[in-house]
Amino acid sequence: MRRHLIGILGIVLSLGAAAFWIWQPTEAWSQQLHAACQRMGPMLIILWVAYKEVSRLPAWLLGTFPVLLILLAVKPRLFLFLIPLVIALAILQPRFGRKRGR
Repeated sequence: MRRHLIGILGIVLSLGAAAFWIWQPTEAWSQQLHAACQRMGPMLIILWVAYKEVSRLPAWLLGTFPVLLILLAVKPRLFLFLIPLVIALAILQPRFGRKRGR
């Protein structure tokens, strides 16, 4: 059900972006809505296509994304340090809660 909803929302937002491209927005709020539709529509369509792979991500990795986004919003220069760090953590795959020796 979630996958279908993500696909529908992605298509609706992409159609909204196309409509704003045809009928140019003039007010500030409609320009912001146009920018949001342009960015979120394709992102949701990509998420819809890759839903099975995204649903298999480890829970610890999903927890790092909000923290990463907050840190990048506060200090954008940390981008050069944090992205390679998350990639290294994903490659090394930490195993929390497992005992060594087993």
